[in-house]
Amino acid sequence: MKNIALVVNFEKENARETALRLIAALEGRATLYSSAEGEGILPVTALPDRELFTLCPTVATLGGDGTIISTAGRCAPYGNILVGINLGRLGFLATVEAAPIEAAAEFVLSDVEYRERTMLVCRIVRENGAEREFHALNDVVLSRGAGRLHHIKARMDGRLLTGVRADGFVIATPTGSTAYSLSAGGPIAAPDMDLFILSPICPHDLSARPMVLPTDRIITLETKDDAVVTVDGRNIGAVREGEWVEVRKSPYITRLAAGPGSDFYELAMKKLSSSI
Repeated sequence: MKNIALVVNFEKENARETALRLIAALEGRATLYSSAEGEGILPVTALPDRELFTLCPTVATLGGDGTIISTAGRCAPYGNILVGINLGRLGFLATVEAAPIEAAAEFVLSDVEYRERTMLVCRIVRENGAEREFHALNDVVLSRGAGRLHHIKARMDGRLLTGVRADGFVIATPTGSTAYSLSAGGPIAAPDMDLFILSPICPHDLSARPMVLPTDRIITLETKDDAVVTVDGRNIGAVREGEWVEVRKSPYITRLAAGPGSDFYELAMKKLSSSI
């Protein structure tokens, strides 16, 4: 029988009830485990991430796009296939609807086709030489907070690309091009493209524009002011003068199940066009 991991966003309305119905629909047909968040909430064995993602090649997330994005970073080294069961609004990633739950269960049990998504890896280089890496499906953001301009320099392989006064910078993958990067004025990229998008956030410079960059280079961001670094929306620390953020292509990829509602161009029309 197939080993399947469940990662549930219990903050979503009816998340526990939906998970219980999915478990019932899969009973006797698969061996189910839960991430640590489900311990004492779901009637299946809860495991820490390393054990869970090593044991279960298929990971079913119950939530929205945010649940998939956070799970992608957690299971990146293990090569799992992510099946996003949607409990939220129309999204780009969670494309399997929770109703009817029997159809969702059949999809999870099937030989799921998947699409590979580029990821990036971020590290903060400290003055004392300390480093820590974080893998992201969507984006890395360096910012100082809304309304607080600071001067940021972006380099590629050591070469200065741009230096602007702005609220910050977003470095996005194609998957992340429809998230914060889009709000910052960046272009939409098809998810199968191999590129990064560098977008200034609210620049105080009319010549500052987003850039499309190759993924085989190293991008660095540096600032003289204290700034905060977020990876896929998660605060990972501060950067001070003499330190910098380094971003490059991750050796890992996200394997995202191609659900019945996963056509990117159709989703883009539904989600982003007010006239359709």
